[in-house]
Amino acid sequence: MSTRLEQITAVLERLADNGGADIVGAVAVNTDGIVLASRMNGDHNADRVGAVAATMIGVTKRVSGDLKIGTAEETIVKSESGMFVVMPAGDQGLLAVNLRQGANLGIALIETREAAAAIGRAL
Repeated sequence: MSTRLEQITAVLERLADNGGADIVGAVAVNTDGIVLASRMNGDHNADRVGAVAATMIGVTKRVSGDLKIGTAEETIVKSESGMFVVMPAGDQGLLAVNLRQGANLGIALIETREAAAAIGRAL
C-alpha cells in the first residue's frame, strides 16, 4: 500500500505525462496552501505557487458568493506567456497547474480535472 504522498506524486506524474509539453508544472496543496507534492520546473518555487493557488481559490469563492453564481469550480488566469489553472482537489486540497502559451486548454482541463479528482480521493 502506498502512502498518500506517493499516491499524489504518482497523480502529478501521470498528469505531466498525459499533458505532454502543454503542462509546465503542477503542485498539489492543502487548502491553506501548504505543498503536498509538486512537479515544477526549476524556474518556479512550489511553496510560492501553493500560496498563490490558495489565495486565488479563496478570492474566487468569495467572488462567486458575492455574485450569487454558485460554487466556484476552478480559476483560470490567461496571460501573454501562459495560463495558470487552480481547482479544488476534494474538500482538503487544491491542484494548481501551469500551462505553456498556446496550450490546448480543453485537453489540459480534462486531464487536470481527472488529476484533481484522484488527489481528492487520496486525501
